[in-house]
Amino acid sequence: MNLFGLISTVLYFKLAQRTKRIPFVNTFPPTMLAGLALILTLELFKIDFNLYNESAMYLTFLLVPSTIALGYPVYKNIELLKKNKRIIYNAFILATIFAVISTYVFAKICHCNIDIIESMLPKSVTAPIAVEISKKIGGIPELTACVVVLTGVFGAMFGHKILKFIKVKNDIAIGLSIGAASHIIGTSKCVETNREKQIVMASVALVIVGVLTAIVAPLFLFLVKHLN
Repeated sequence: MNLFGLISTVLYFKLAQRTKRIPFVNTFPPTMLAGLALILTLELFKIDFNLYNESAMYLTFLLVPSTIALGYPVYKNIELLKKNKRIIYNAFILATIFAVISTYVFAKICHCNIDIIESMLPKSVTAPIAVEISKKIGGIPELTACVVVLTGVFGAMFGHKILKFIKVKNDIAIGLSIGAASHIIGTSKCVETNREKQIVMASVALVIVGVLTAIVAPLFLFLVKHLN
């Protein structure tokens, strides 16, 4: 059995985690560093992607159970969610609508083709959900996956810094913002802070915003196409 993809991905990720003590390099999430190393390896040694993906796809499959596993800290803090349910509901709805509309507007300003726009609309949703949304609305799943990763990496790198700059200090607000805007990669950054409220809110946000985007994105495109 070909284990190249599985072993190389895990190895590069473990090595990327060790860069936390290196100035500047530790700004980048391990996911991004490992991904760049893999791309360079495939290009340098002319390794076919399908050969790599034969075993790496098992790691991709684990994205779904890993997302579900985030439900445990949420379950432990169910009272916190009940206490702040009105704020949470409003945040989810606003985040979903803003993400879809702003992506469409900026893409139109840049004169993007409709298939590119459809691929980018679920950019703030975790990859397994985003790819399915992209297929449903006529996007290009491979492009969607790429945009999703870039969005998550940006959120992981700059999300907390931006919120700190605008003086957002509440852990609930930070968690909701990071999870809604940069899905599981941004949420992993919240896990590193070891602040439970951030982890809980980000975990709930990435799941619920994903579900809402699956509803809002097709409806939005339907309205836009009919209004035009």
